[in-house]
Amino acid sequence: MENMSAARRCIFILILLALLAAPSAQAQSSTPLESLVIQILPEFDRPDVLVIYRLTLAASVSLPAQISLRIPRAAGAPYNVAWEDVDGLLYNLAYTTEVRGEWLQITFTTPSANLQVEYYDPRLEREQTLRKFTYEWNGDFKVENLVVSVQQPANAENMQAYPGFDAGQRLSDGFIYFTNPVGKVEAGVTFKVNLRYEKADDSLSVGMLPVQPAQPLDENTPGRTAASALLPVFLLVIGGVLLVVMVSWFLIRRDREGSSPARRYRHKRPAAARIAEEVSPVVYCHQCGRRAEAGDLFCRTCGVRLRKE
Repeated sequence: MENMSAARRCIFILILLALLAAPSAQAQSSTPLESLVIQILPEFDRPDVLVIYRLTLAASVSLPAQISLRIPRAAGAPYNVAWEDVDGLLYNLAYTTEVRGEWLQITFTTPSANLQVEYYDPRLEREQTLRKFTYEWNGDFKVENLVVSVQQPANAENMQAYPGFDAGQRLSDGFIYFTNPVGKVEAGVTFKVNLRYEKADDSLSVGMLPVQPAQPLDENTPGRTAASALLPVFLLVIGGVLLVVMVSWFLIRRDREGSSPARRYRHKRPAAARIAEEVSPVVYCHQCGRRAEAGDLFCRTCGVRLRKE
């Protein structure tokens, strides 16, 4: 009887463990992905390795959907968990975390089939100028099309990404990317990506990015105004300037015309006096014969009253 009880207890414990393990297995395999792009960016904007997941759920997944995925426990927490709206912008999602051995399981509910999850992995090894890093895919999902991309850091040399990566290609942002088009991957299949490169300084790649607009610039971009819309304003400004010039010219001319007669009068008085002097008759004193000056009534010599005939 004791052996029977012990056997029952063992069976009960095994069933309990299976039930506990079932949700985890279901979370790892029941949500298929149409595509997954894994971007690995060493020393991008931190001295760590930035890992970005861009996930697209399969069309068979009903929305909203609850998603669980694991990231390395060393990351501490995800940097960002977001869903992509129809406008192409990302919006943050609330999530919960649970430690599972060396992994940190993140659980959230998404209203969209397009997701983005980011975290920083601090396990970049440094040996003088040599850098080494190993990324591990834990097989949480079945993926129809998986692509892994690795960015070569700024000022890095002799970079190698293996296994399965190409020789690298420089893209429009100026950085070299190594790509591995993994393709279809079943749930539970794991693999590793190994990186090594040489770098003599601690510069970050973000400082080498060209400045670009957040969205394409066109006539519909907020804050931009078409030239045709500015034409009335331009004409109004030009008209105002011309009006000010005309008013100023009118006032100046009026002032000049108002002051001109006075100046002409002052100039004519001396001339009129000279003419009057030239046409005035010459008068001599009938007593002593002295010539009188213009305007004299009496002789300046003898004092007799002058005759002006």
